[in-house]
Formats: sequence, structure tokens, C-alpha cells
Amino acid sequence: MELLCRIQSELNKTSPSLASLAMLVSTMEYPELDVGEELHSFVELQTVISQRLPEDSTLLGKLNEISEYLFNELGFVGNIRDYYDCKNSFLNDVLNRRRGIPITLAILYLEVASKLGIDVKGVGMPGHFLVGAYSNEETFYVDVFNKGTVIDPSECRSIFEHSAYNSLEWDDRFLVPVDNKYIIMRLLRNLKYIYLSESRNKQAYVIMNILVGLEPENIFERKDRGMVGFRIGFHEQSIEDLKKFLKEKPVGRAAVEASSVLELLEAKLRRC
Repeated sequence: MELLCRIQSELNKTSPSLASLAMLVSTMEYPELDVGEELHSFVELQTVISQRLPEDSTLLGKLNEISEYLFNELGFVGNIRDYYDCKNSFLNDVLNRRRGIPITLAILYLEVASKLGIDVKGVGMPGHFLVGAYSNEETFYVDVFNKGTVIDPSECRSIFEHSAYNSLEWDDRFLVPVDNKYIIMRLLRNLKYIYLSESRNKQAYVIMNILVGLEPENIFERKDRGMVGFRIGFHEQSIEDLKKFLKEKPVGRAAVEASSVLELLEAKLRRC
């Protein structure tokens, strides 16, 4: 639970660092990672870009300069070929390999842009994470998975409608900014599903512990933890999780699955 405490401590700061939070997530895979040293990379990136920006740069000009440097000169790119490689979700790997997925490339962009004094926020559009940039007069969105292209709301909607979420109807609220807690939980959930798809259940369980710790009332996370805990031997915790889930969601397909596992667990404990 040490990692959960470190994440909560960062979130509770007056100005939490999104890059610090993402690097803390990386320590699950790289326990010896020097977070401070990795974070210094963002200072170096900010320094180079700040020297290139004219004093009278517009918001759009600043965004284009950041995108030009990160994606054209340094070669950061969306990893389309191997999208579900877990390394795409670890910010230190993204910095070293210069490839990632929308949310980690967005974290990179957000950290650099914020250090330059730009008002930027994460935008959790389903299926395709974006960066929002704001001034008193203008709002722009940055598609970091497409070389940092600056787009408008209609183009955001077009991306959404061509994504895997096309069964959903467009909602303008998809472009509402999200906070750091949302971003880090979305990053953790990406990793959770990758680990589960690779049958790395112990690693997935560690992430589930953090997700439940960050959002204790999310009964779906508790249900998932209970199901995976059953597979790897955390039976007493699984019983507690599944009972809490069934108390809130007693009917439906998920309830049937949870009930079946709960019966097996309780029968096994009675035999012991």
C-alpha cells in the first residue's frame, strides 16, 4: 500500500504534478526508478521550447511550437503498431522510447505546456484522450496521438465518431476538462486491462488495490478485485469485495458471475 499512499500524498498537494503521479505508476514495473531524475527531463524540454517562443506568441503559436518540437523534431509518436504494449503506459518508457498512447503522450504535453505557463488540462474524451488549451478568448484541443495536431470541437467529434466508441452518442460534456485523479485512474485502468489480457493477475491485483484505495465506493472496481483475488488466493478479501458488490448490484450478468464465485469461495472456506 506504500504506492497508494505516495499517490494520495501527491494528489493532496496544492499543485500536484501529473508527471510525478505518472512516474509513481511506473515504479510498479521499475521499483528502482529515480523519479526525480526522470522528472528533470521535463525541465530540459521546457527550457528548449521557451527559448524558441517569441514574447508575443499567441496561444495557437505556442501550441504549434510545442508540437513541432516534441513530435517532429524529437520524434514522439503514437504507438499504433503495438498499442497495447504495457510500456506505452509507463511515462519513463515513453520518454526513452518516444512512443506512447494518447493518455501518456497527453501527460508529456501537459507537463511541458504547464511549465511554459499555458493553461492546459486533460480532456477525457471516450476512446481518445486529448489536451485542452485555454485563454480568455480561445479554446483549442491537441490530438497528441496524431503528432500534436491542433483541432477544434467539430474535429474532436469526428475523431470520437470514428473510434471504437461509435455506439455512444456524442455529448459535448466529453470535452469537459478532467482532474489529475481522473487521469491517473484512467492510466491505471489501461494497465489493469493490459495485465489481465496477458494473464498477469498479480500485477493487475496490485493496480486494483490502488484503484479501490483511490475510489473506495466504486463497487465495480471491488467486484473486479474480488474476481481476480479468487484466482490468486486472496479469498477472504474477495469474499468481502463480492458481498459489497452484490449488496449494491444484486441482479444482472455481473451479479450472476459474482454470486457463482462467492459460492465457490465460501464453500472452500467451510471445507478448510
